[in-house]
Amino acid sequence: MKVLKLNATELGFKASYDYYNSVWARDGAITCIAALELSDRELTEACRRTLEALRSTQTKTGQVATVRYLDKPVTYWGGVDSTLWYIVACWHYYEATQDGSFLKEYWPSVREAMRWATYQDNMNCNLVISPEAGDWMDASLQRSGLVFYNNCLFYEAARRAAQLAREVGEEPLVDPEDIKERVNVVFWPVKGYKEELLPLRWAQGAYEEAVNPKRRHYLNYISFERYDGRCDVLAHVLAIIWGVADGDKTRRIIDYLVEKEVSSPYPVKALNPPIFVPDYTWKPQMDLYRPRNWQNLPFCYHNAGIWPFIGGFYVLALLKAGRRDLAEAELEKLALANKAGKTEWEFNEWLHGKTGEPMGARLQSWSAAGYIMAYKAVKEGVAPRGVELS
Repeated sequence: MKVLKLNATELGFKASYDYYNSVWARDGAITCIAALELSDRELTEACRRTLEALRSTQTKTGQVATVRYLDKPVTYWGGVDSTLWYIVACWHYYEATQDGSFLKEYWPSVREAMRWATYQDNMNCNLVISPEAGDWMDASLQRSGLVFYNNCLFYEAARRAAQLAREVGEEPLVDPEDIKERVNVVFWPVKGYKEELLPLRWAQGAYEEAVNPKRRHYLNYISFERYDGRCDVLAHVLAIIWGVADGDKTRRIIDYLVEKEVSSPYPVKALNPPIFVPDYTWKPQMDLYRPRNWQNLPFCYHNAGIWPFIGGFYVLALLKAGRRDLAEAELEKLALANKAGKTEWEFNEWLHGKTGEPMGARLQSWSAAGYIMAYKAVKEGVAPRGVELS
């Protein structure tokens, strides 16, 4: 709570007290989800300011900016996930406060954000298509096309937007259950798939090659005539928490993550396995121009670096899967990660995936938020709104 209050500015939650003097949509939304569970007036007001800062960046087509800076008149767009996280955070705020005036004021913005999301589909497959760097992996490690993470988020945003639509007496723009079905058809390849749900022009050959009856996790992304089969850990734990994955898939995913030790030395690595040689996803030539802390060398940054905010969601996923003993053990490790071997809590942005050395900015909002969510779920049985624990 102290970290979140340190990072609460006139524009809402900035990403880090130590470095990022800016409000990021994805960081801010995740921070709001945790902060709203604390019933703290100061933090709730910071959530409202965060949403207002993001809403003020919304374009005439409905897109919400990726980041808004506090110390310079600069705003960047480009991320598909930013608009989706904004929708999800607005739902959480309304559910926490039951503020009718908020709903009346923000619903037009949420509706247009959802409309923009539905237009990110040039394959007519009712899923969102992402450009390179169109999600939180926006450095030298990039996905494009049909990205599993963005489409899990699309489902959650559609589900929450539909609930808000009904609150104001409107019909939802899209059917969330249709999105969930398509996500499972596209990213978990099986024989006998429904051809009408699969964007064949892109994916047929790659998709058929990826069919495996013993599959243990979803594909990372599918682009033109190629796919990446690595496990995006954040996307998978969100898929479990939000109910994209059914019981059998959840069991397979959790068993895979445990077997592959994604929480060693701390919870959890962002990607498994790491990329060791350049390919379509990792472009190390870009790292020549980046500071060390933002390079995607193996076990660094997005390339299997440890991100404590994902660790928080991982603990929630373990509880959702009925693995309470493991969730309690991982919460302890997550606490150690956020202390980074020090006596004081640091809440680092990320840590080296093998050594556990802290590499990113200190006092990171979503690292603190992930720990709050995990702690309250394990110790108090209180999960973020909309998440049912076993």
